[in-house]
Amino acid sequence: MASQKPPSQSKQPDDQISSNTREKAQAAKDFIERKYLRLRQIEERKKIEWNELHNKMREMKLTHAEQQNIKQEIFHREAENLRRSRQRINIYDFEPIKLIGKGAFGQVRLVRRKATGEILAMKKLDKTEMIFKNQMRHVKAERDVLANADNPWVVGLKFSFQDEKYLYLVMEYLPGGDLMTLLVRKDVLTEAEARFYIAEAILAVDSTHKLNYIHRDLKPDNLLMDANGHIKLTDFGLSKHFDMNVNKNNETLLKLEDEENYRQTLEKRAEVRRNRNLAFSTVGTPDYIAPEVFSKQGYCETVDWWSIGVILFEMLVGYPPFFSDKPAETCYKIVAWQKHFRIPRESRLSENAIDLLRRLIAPADKRLGKNGIEEIKSHPFFEGIDWDNIRNTRAPIIPEIKHEIDTSNFDNIEETEPFYPVIPPKRKKHMRDNHFIGYTFKREENDGGGILSMIEELEQKKSLMRPASAPRATKK
Repeated sequence: MASQKPPSQSKQPDDQISSNTREKAQAAKDFIERKYLRLRQIEERKKIEWNELHNKMREMKLTHAEQQNIKQEIFHREAENLRRSRQRINIYDFEPIKLIGKGAFGQVRLVRRKATGEILAMKKLDKTEMIFKNQMRHVKAERDVLANADNPWVVGLKFSFQDEKYLYLVMEYLPGGDLMTLLVRKDVLTEAEARFYIAEAILAVDSTHKLNYIHRDLKPDNLLMDANGHIKLTDFGLSKHFDMNVNKNNETLLKLEDEENYRQTLEKRAEVRRNRNLAFSTVGTPDYIAPEVFSKQGYCETVDWWSIGVILFEMLVGYPPFFSDKPAETCYKIVAWQKHFRIPRESRLSENAIDLLRRLIAPADKRLGKNGIEEIKSHPFFEGIDWDNIRNTRAPIIPEIKHEIDTSNFDNIEETEPFYPVIPPKRKKHMRDNHFIGYTFKREENDGGGILSMIEELEQKKSLMRPASAPRATKK
């Protein structure tokens, strides 16, 4: 008789699979699923468009030959679109204009796309740093939400690509700067101004929740303003990420990689803000993070409503409610928030504003928004807000934009490294970085493709067609 293997040996292969290998396998699985979901969506869209085209041609009573010519033209356009979509994007397709953001893992530059002249923002992330500090999940999640979000509340992603050393996200450029810049300049906002901007921030956050994405680190730096003063959500802050651990006594400990750098950043902000001595919502600060995230007791999308409450507090009062000179102390205050949270009387806020703050900065099980966004929108503080048309209304503060490459609403940052690699990367056949499988993305530049563009042309021709008996328009 053949002897049976010991139970421990039969389980050994599973036990030997590292978490890193599991993550890579999951990334490959996600990539394949996204790819085929996209193909199905394109196929379904094409069916609808072809049906619409056939109806339009029948309506216009085109001959069989005319219909065949139109179809051949569409096939030609589709082939050209496919050819363009297969062209790889790389760093040499862009020219640098100015550095507008810098953080722990990379930087953001204003760039011009050479092929079209389009002005865009390019986020460049160091692969080695991302892997060493275990930030692969974070950068993949950011890429996924930007790629999947197709709404006016999230900054539009145009391309994502990679080379041997860096990851790149190329997005639309919003010249109005971020909400933190506005708070630095204004010190505090009126309740009317704060109502408008926090309402737009709420809609932006809700749009990501609908994609099953929880931001978890929402802050003024991540809320950008377009040329008309309306808000879009992004992650331009390039924030430092904290290693948060809980010991047996349920105390939250915060390990910062560079606390001295944090202190220097605070001092720099203090200089800029002058009289705003207590508010330093800088890159790396945990001021806006909900207590559930620190305690690791499990959390859901309501952590973002806590952050919304903290941002609203800063808008109205002038500083975040749990600020401290040391980020670790800020964390302690947030975990024990019920002992430290107070709304200063001198801020003279309305009863509705105070009530909203107390219902957002609240225990998770009682927090406004736990039953959905509608209970936030229906709060009396938002009386008069037209939620369905807010993006079409005039913003209370319009950024001053002088030209298309105006960067006056961003910090002046000194360039310390060249934009292009000193030694161009060598192309290696079949080279693939397994840490970032499926990272590459290219937004369809002509979403309508050949079919929709042809339908639009037929519509224009139809509008020009008139019966022979129709009277000609006379000049006045």
